[in-house]
Amino acid sequence: MGGWRRPAAHCLRLPAEGPCECDLMLTCPKFLTTSEYAPRIRARLATEQVLIGEARSRGWDREVERHEATCRRLQHLLDDLDEKTQ
Repeated sequence: MGGWRRPAAHCLRLPAEGPCECDLMLTCPKFLTTSEYAPRIRARLATEQVLIGEARSRGWDREVERHEATCRRLQHLLDDLDEKTQ
């Protein structure tokens, strides 16, 4: 599961703004990605889908919701890049 923590692009924050403390691809308004990073985004999407199944099997409804929201954001990024989910 550790592979998704690698950057899937980069933040457009200026150095004077300090380091970004968010999960870039999910929440940062200055997040920028390209098709080069699509495989990493697809890998993160696959991981989130596994986590949805695990949370659902444990009855963790809030975790299911959280992972589903992450999947929607990741799919939106892929759609913006006109990338297919594999």
